[in-house]
Amino acid sequence: MLREVLQTAYRRSIGALKDSVVGFVSSITRGGGFVQVVYVLLIVTLMAGFVNAVVFPLPNQTYIPYPNGTAQTIPETVVDGMVIIVGAAGFYLAYLSGRQTVRSRTVNLYLGLALLLLVVSVFTGIDLALLKGLG
Repeated sequence: MLREVLQTAYRRSIGALKDSVVGFVSSITRGGGFVQVVYVLLIVTLMAGFVNAVVFPLPNQTYIPYPNGTAQTIPETVVDGMVIIVGAAGFYLAYLSGRQTVRSRTVNLYLGLALLLLVVSVFTGIDLALLKGLG
């Protein structure tokens, strides 16, 4: 009895999560979506300064924002990439809010979320620049 309860709970939680991840991955790989995701990730890593962090490495990679404007660490590149992705998501939601014509509540929700993401992205970018000593 206990075994059946545990198997049912597993199928509902972990099994459902596994099925949704498999469905998401298959939808990306079907129809050239995988190439688009790789392209976007490549552009984001180049914009975040990954080449600078790899070509001119610092001996101490424990700094998240290295306090110098001429050098960059790999963790700082990851943070910069996340800031870029959050800002792009804000722009995309603003675009979707302009295309939404059916429900006015959805327009307001998308626009509010877009502005929130843009403000978070801008303030995080400014904070990183101040921590690096560029401001």
